[in-house]
Amino acid sequence: MTAASSPNPLICFGRHRDLGQKMERILQPHFHYAAIMTDYKDSTALLAVLESLNPTPRGVIIGGGFDGGMVREVKDVVEAWIQGREDVEKMPVISVPPGTVEAGGPPALAKWIKDELVRVYGVEW
Repeated sequence: MTAASSPNPLICFGRHRDLGQKMERILQPHFHYAAIMTDYKDSTALLAVLESLNPTPRGVIIGGGFDGGMVREVKDVVEAWIQGREDVEKMPVISVPPGTVEAGGPPALAKWIKDELVRVYGVEW
C-alpha cells in the first residue's frame, strides 16, 4: 500500500469503544475502522453494516471479550454474505485471543493485531 492509497476499511467488534478507537489510530495509515460494534446479539446489525458501508470492508477484527460461539457465527455470516459478490473475494475475520489486554494492556493488543495484519494482509509497519 502506498501513502497515496486509501486505508483498508475494517469492522471492529470490541467491548470498549475507546480502546477500539485507540487501536484504530495505531493501525493507520494501512487500516481504519469503518464501524466499531460494541455488542453482538445476532446477525441483523452486522448484515446491515456490511450492506451499508462503502467501500466494502476488507476484514473484521473481533476483540478478546467475545466468546468462540460469537466468533464462529460472525465468520459464518461473513462467509455467506460474500458468496456471489463481485466486489469481495475474501473478508478475513481475525479474532484476538481472550486475555490479551489483561495480560499486557493496550500495547500487547496493538502488537498482536499488527502482527496478525502482517500475516493476513502482508502489510509492513
